[in-house]
Amino acid sequence: MFTVFPSTANGWKSESSISMATTGAPGLNAALRWLSSNQSSDGSYGPYYQHWAAAAAYALWLNDTQSSIASLTYKWLSGQLDDSGNWFWGNYGEADVPGVSLFSVAASGNLHLTQTGTVTSNLLQFQQSNGGFSGYYSMDVGSFVSSSVDTSEALRGLIAVKAINASSQQSAVNYLFTLQDSDGSFNLTSTKAYDPIYSQGPEPVSITALVLLALRDASYTDANTHVSKALNFLTTASSKYSLIANDTNAVYSASLSALAFYAFGRTANAYNAIAFILSHQNSDGGFRDSTRSSPGSNALDTAWASIALQQVVPGRAFSSFLPEVLIFGIIVGIVALAVIVGIVVYLVQRNKTQARLKSL
Repeated sequence: MFTVFPSTANGWKSESSISMATTGAPGLNAALRWLSSNQSSDGSYGPYYQHWAAAAAYALWLNDTQSSIASLTYKWLSGQLDDSGNWFWGNYGEADVPGVSLFSVAASGNLHLTQTGTVTSNLLQFQQSNGGFSGYYSMDVGSFVSSSVDTSEALRGLIAVKAINASSQQSAVNYLFTLQDSDGSFNLTSTKAYDPIYSQGPEPVSITALVLLALRDASYTDANTHVSKALNFLTTASSKYSLIANDTNAVYSASLSALAFYAFGRTANAYNAIAFILSHQNSDGGFRDSTRSSPGSNALDTAWASIALQQVVPGRAFSSFLPEVLIFGIIVGIVALAVIVGIVVYLVQRNKTQARLKSL
C-alpha cells in the first residue's frame, strides 16, 4: 500500500505526484546524510548558528536516539546554553535561539547536559510587560522588541521543561493573539508583518505555522477560533504567499506547516506539504528555502524538512485512532452476539411451546 499525493501540495506548487512509499525514505536518508557530512568537528554548524544545530541534532536524534553525531551536537549546544556570556543572552540577545535550543535538548531527553535552572531563568528574562518575548531589533523603534517568533520559540522551550507558570504562559499566548490578522496569519511584531532576514520566521506562512506549534504545546486545539483561523490561512496560503515572496521553493514554511497541520489532525494537508518538500530536494540531499540569502543547501532548512519527514508519517494518525475503532468494534460485536443469542433462545422457546401445544 502507498499514498499518492496530488501535484498541488497545500498551495505549494509541485511538478508531479509523489509516492511516499518510494521517495519518502530515500529523501529522508539523503537529507540525514547531508546533515551528518556537514557537521563541524565540534558538533556545530557554525559559531553563530545554534538554531541550526538545534534543528539538526533533533532531526538526527529522531532517526537514531543513539546517534553519536546527534550526541556530539547536543554536547556543543548544551555548552552554548550554559554560557551566560553567549551572544544570544543579555540585553542584546534574542529569545528565539535559546528557545529552540532548549526545546531540542528537552525533546531529545538531553536536559542532563545543561544547567536547566540557569538556562530557563535567563530565557524568562526576555519576557516583557506585554507578555511577549523580545529579540527582534526594530529599526523603527531603535531597540529590541517582542516578536511572535521569539515568543513562540521561547514558549516551546519553556513548556517542554515545565519552567513557565500558568500566568506567564497565558500572558505570552495573549500577546501572540494580538498579532493575528483577520485572515488568520500572524505578524512578526505589532508594526511589522515579517522580515525575510529573520531566519526562523522569514515570512507569514512560517511565522503562522510556528505560532500554531507553540499554541499546540500550550494545549490549544482547533476548537479555538485563533487556531482554526490560522489553520485555514495555511490551507489557502498559496496565492497569498506568492504575492508576498514570489516564492516557488518554500521548503521551510512547508516543513513547519506540515508539522502544524499534523499536530492539529489535518493530516491530508500535512501529507500534501510533505509531497512538496520531497519534490524540492536538492541533488546533494539537502534543502534550501528560497528566502535565504546564501545559495545551496543549509542545515536549518534541511533539518526541519527532515523533522517533518519523520514526524508526519502516513498511517500514524490512523494507528492512534485504531484502538478506538477496535473498542467500538468489540462493543458492536458483543451487542450483535447478544441479539443473536436472544433470537435463538426465543426461537427455541417458541418451538418448545408449539410442540407442547400439539401434544395436548
